[in-house]
Amino acid sequence: MTIDNVKKKFFLLKKPILTILCATFASGCAVDPKTGQPSLRETFASDDPCSNNARNIGIAAGAILGAVVGNQLQHSNTSRLLGATVGGLAGGLIGHDMDKRRCELSKIAKQYNLDIQVATVSAAGEVIDDARLKNDPNASAIKKAALGSTVEVSDQSLIGGHFETNSDQLTPRAQQYFAAIADSYKMSGSADQIQDPKARAAYIAQYANRKIFLVGHTDDTGSSALNAELSERRAKVVSKFMEDRGIPRGALYYQGAGEFYPIASNETEEGRAKNRRVEIVEVTDAAAFDKFLTSRKPRYEYYRPNDATVSIANSNTKKIDSSSQTTSSQLNANNAKTVASNKNTTGKSAVSLASAGQVATPTSSIQTGSASSKGNKKATAPENNIDFGGVTLGNTSVLPDIGKVETKKSLFSLISTAYADEPPVISDCSLDRPRSSNAVKSLSDGKTYRTSEYIPGLYGKTWTDQVNGHQIVMNKVAVLSSDGSLANPPEFKVYKNYNESKSRTVQPDISLKPDVNTYLGSKGVLYRMFINGQAGMQCVDVVFAADGSKVAKAGKLIYAHADKLYMADFKPQMY
Repeated sequence: MTIDNVKKKFFLLKKPILTILCATFASGCAVDPKTGQPSLRETFASDDPCSNNARNIGIAAGAILGAVVGNQLQHSNTSRLLGATVGGLAGGLIGHDMDKRRCELSKIAKQYNLDIQVATVSAAGEVIDDARLKNDPNASAIKKAALGSTVEVSDQSLIGGHFETNSDQLTPRAQQYFAAIADSYKMSGSADQIQDPKARAAYIAQYANRKIFLVGHTDDTGSSALNAELSERRAKVVSKFMEDRGIPRGALYYQGAGEFYPIASNETEEGRAKNRRVEIVEVTDAAAFDKFLTSRKPRYEYYRPNDATVSIANSNTKKIDSSSQTTSSQLNANNAKTVASNKNTTGKSAVSLASAGQVATPTSSIQTGSASSKGNKKATAPENNIDFGGVTLGNTSVLPDIGKVETKKSLFSLISTAYADEPPVISDCSLDRPRSSNAVKSLSDGKTYRTSEYIPGLYGKTWTDQVNGHQIVMNKVAVLSSDGSLANPPEFKVYKNYNESKSRTVQPDISLKPDVNTYLGSKGVLYRMFINGQAGMQCVDVVFAADGSKVAKAGKLIYAHADKLYMADFKPQMY
């Protein structure tokens, strides 16, 4: 049933719905503590975590939906009233469980001195924290349309963390408070309180559809890949712990997000402690789960730059000055003069370099780089470095323009998207380092939870360009459209002194699976590969348009040759 149909039916259903609501709140309407009078704010938007907000909202929303369903089945006031009653009871009890959980969590936080933050998952899948929601004039409407809630339990480093050091074993203290938290997610016998069989069935069916998602987060110290692996094991342990406390296995999902989704600066111990957290997401059903996953945005502004040096394999290092004002257009113009004369063929000359078997369908949902560069060759000696005919890098390396970097979504699509100042790691691949996040997985079978929305043209395709006579091929390039995150690791190949007439038999001189970071901007997505000294190559940036263009907007390759750093223009085309 569409929203328009619901609106059309509401006028006819207004009287029975109001009957249910008045009967419900006549003896239990919340009172404003200042005036002593019944208050809609206290009934639906109280600041007290132990209020009955969610229950009251659930009754109202359930009554409206139930009345509409009842009207569809039989056009009579009796059926409408029955539908409103059933919907109101089921919605109210689910809302009551949400109220009860919020209240219990506030008590658990006080008992164990925990930093627990509860937030709402809006109808668009966006997480809205309580402080922001409190000041929003549309708070009541947002709560009524909410898809679920999130709970973040941050690490308390001064009194002991959730897990033993470098382990996925919960500490004895953490076992106690996670047991209490897990118990708050059970139905708590609410179904037994419903006398009407239809209402009870509706309530149980809604709970059967819900998804509970456990996410492990870390700070950015140490290996990003190891952080992702450790956080996945920890998230899985907590999800199993919740299963042991009575949460159905089929409803549970987990992810090791590592350092990918920071909520505070990693520059201080306080910020790092906030980032070391367990996140519990509860949503109504699979559709709501998809909305939540696709709406998540990494907080790029909290990404710390790597040491601002680029290593030249077996040689010296070159300091990069990220404060230089040289523009990318100036550098690209210089590169074009140098590189254009060396290009004898277009990217289409590499047709036979990417066989059909090399182009695969993306296999993971939310994944941001390979755990390691397994199979990568060791960095080559300087005399074996490839000359890509670029210009001397000097003291600057500038990102091809991706526009403003999105950090969060607005509450309503009609409002312009919010953007933050560009963090330094985006301006230069030499300042950046790989950041890994493992895929979302189901506890029931361990399989990756899949989505199928990709940026046009970036769904497993091959891209290629020839630079100074050397053919560069990128296979399996796939990026999710929601947040610009990597769908699967690519293949990166270089054919030195490429000869098109021998293309069917030639083997690549360099073949590896690089780590990749991706950044979503208002003008495109930055696809950043870390080559780590292979044949002198340090890192590669490519900016893809978001409109499915078959030619990249811009790109650069930073490489070492003859003990100096250079930058070559790299603008691959889709094969």
